[in-house]
Amino acid sequence: MNTATSNTVSNHKNDSSVSCQSEMEQNSDNSMNEKLEMSSKHEKHLPDEKWTPYLFFCISSIALASFQDGFQIGCINAPGPLIIEWIKKCHFELFGEVLSQYQADFIWSVAVSMFSVGGMFGSFSSGFLADRFGRKSTLLYNNVLALIAATCLSTAKLFNLYPMIVFGRFLVGLNCGITSGLVPMYLTELAPPNLRGKCGSFHQLNISVAIVLSQALGLPFIFGSQEGWPYIFACVAIPTFLQLATIPFCVESPKYLISKLNDREEARRALEKLRNHTKVDEELEHMVQETMVTAEPVHQPGYLALFKGENQWPMIVSILMMFSQQFSGISAVTFYSTLIFKRNGLSGNEPMYATVGFGCIKLIATFGCLGLIDHPRFGRKRLHIAGLSGMCISSILIVITLTLSNAGFHWASYLNVLFILSFVVTFAFGPGPIPWFFTSELFDSATRGRAAAVSATSNWVANWMVGLTFLPINNIIHQYAFLMFTFFTFTFAVFTWKFVPETKGKTPSAIRKELIFMRKRMCS
Repeated sequence: MNTATSNTVSNHKNDSSVSCQSEMEQNSDNSMNEKLEMSSKHEKHLPDEKWTPYLFFCISSIALASFQDGFQIGCINAPGPLIIEWIKKCHFELFGEVLSQYQADFIWSVAVSMFSVGGMFGSFSSGFLADRFGRKSTLLYNNVLALIAATCLSTAKLFNLYPMIVFGRFLVGLNCGITSGLVPMYLTELAPPNLRGKCGSFHQLNISVAIVLSQALGLPFIFGSQEGWPYIFACVAIPTFLQLATIPFCVESPKYLISKLNDREEARRALEKLRNHTKVDEELEHMVQETMVTAEPVHQPGYLALFKGENQWPMIVSILMMFSQQFSGISAVTFYSTLIFKRNGLSGNEPMYATVGFGCIKLIATFGCLGLIDHPRFGRKRLHIAGLSGMCISSILIVITLTLSNAGFHWASYLNVLFILSFVVTFAFGPGPIPWFFTSELFDSATRGRAAAVSATSNWVANWMVGLTFLPINNIIHQYAFLMFTFFTFTFAVFTWKFVPETKGKTPSAIRKELIFMRKRMCS
């Protein structure tokens, strides 16, 4: 009887303890929500800022790192067959064995894919590096990897060692992976709220510029020859040295200075230089409030904790936004555009010139996106949905015109080129730039580094999957492979419409609140 009474008393105590703990957690959550709401209201009253010469200098210097990413995507397109022939010759001289075409293609495929493998490792480590050493220092020393990679890639033929190509591609992938997680975050942290979209788009803009330049360098009359292709890889040292010369004059992220170093005075000086005036008290106070809100341990999660609790749904949405970019099919068109044009009836050097032309048009479209991304009538959500919808329609028309062209209707091949053009242009207006800085707008300063690393890693994984699977699938089902992208673009357009809020001019707390509300409304 005494035992039963004791157990009953113990259970009451446990229930009381759990109840008290639950009440305390509820009060804590309510208090946190109140702070987040106050922080959100505070940013709405921040004055709109204008571009300043120093802000433009910093944004341009930081985005130079993105040049490497785009260059490595585009530079392998034209000289690929030349490098494969050199690999066969090099292998015979090293080992006395004659490689078959299949074996040489496989070695080249491994070299190409090592870029994505390195990117996965680099992007995953970018959050830790950015939080541990700072945005500026990480970006500065990341250039060392780029220089080592450029040396390996450009001197491989000189030393007659094709494994240097494989190793160099891995190193440059590591460099670009760190860049992909770091640069969009750094750009948006320097930008005032009303210019976040434009500043964040500089990452994709530099990628587009680099793709065009690298493809142009691969033309036969420039470096597209057996003697010239090593110089293509050497050219990436130019923007690397340029960033090494300019990044020391850039400020560290004010949000990093406050949230990680607790250096309010240095953050003030950085803001004053960026805004070109001393009236930065409101913006500085908002950063301090955001840091105070996220200073509790529960809001400083590790990587696994990003998939639990209040961070779970925002993290999933960030990853799906990255998937919407890569599974749209843009990588397939970028990697295999020359091959696609050859199969579409273009001959000689025409496919290479067409590829460069498409790169130029994509670049122009990316410039156009800069004027719309912060526009009151557009914003991120509408542009992203419009871009995915345009790609969805274009992919259907690509399949139809390719089918007609294969059936003997030669006029359809010209229409096919037009629809591939619309596919690329609509990508540049939304799915191209927006996913890169979406994560930085969604997460606060305490979680932004790790969240950006996870979302960037998911982008590299998706990139690798598309690059690896598209050509084999295309060889089996031919033009109908583009119907995969029809499905993905339609699905992600609907997902964005239903579950993704507009982020333009809003605080992370306000965006997350709306994000969770939209999910609950759809699931109820």
